Amino acid sequence: MIARCKWVVTAVLLLAVASPLAPRAGPYEDGDSAFHRKNYEVALQHWRPLAAAGHADAQLGVATLYYGGLGVVMDYDLAFEWCAKAADQGVPRAQYMLAAMYRDGKGVQQDQATAVVLFRKAADHDVPGAHYSLGLMYRNGTGVGADLGEAYYWLSLAAEAPGKDNAQLRSTASYLRDQAAAKLNREQVAEVQQRVAKWKSAASLR
Repeated sequence: MIARCKWVVTAVLLLAVASPLAPRAGPYEDGDSAFHRKNYEVALQHWRPLAAAGHADAQLGVATLYYGGLGVVMDYDLAFEWCAKAADQGVPRAQYMLAAMYRDGKGVQQDQATAVVLFRKAADHDVPGAHYSLGLMYRNGTGVGADLGEAYYWLSLAAEAPGKDNAQLRSTASYLRDQAAAKLNREQVAEVQQRVAKWKSAASLR
């Protein structure tokens, strides 16, 4: 199960930073289209000049390519550099990716507390992987005090992740959520379920 959790974390990370195809045409969108066709070298050609000029989504795209070794030699240092630039511009998916790099010590010295702060920023913008990652950190007491109630809450949100691409995330989050719930009393479970219901209500208005 531990190996499965780690696989989901990595898979969700690369999935989350790949933005959906944009409706309008332009250099960034051309790179995005190439990325989704898995033509990563072409994606880099479109994105690198934009990233250098300060385009936040292009910076995240370049970071993703270097993080995954997609069309380039894997380089966590460069991935961190570009991801940090995008995160500084407030891109939630970049904040999520940067949090994962701090958590895992990839491209930067490991810092679990900073990871938690960044995951929360991304989670506030409903990035499913951030919900899942916070759930794991509260479950395991990594970077925060172990808290099964908080783990249950964040994993419950991850279990609601929309889209077929998040099927594995939902499955694993649901399993871990139920494990956490089994160790809580009825009142604790009811309290968390109320929080989840409020989140759902707010999410429906966004």
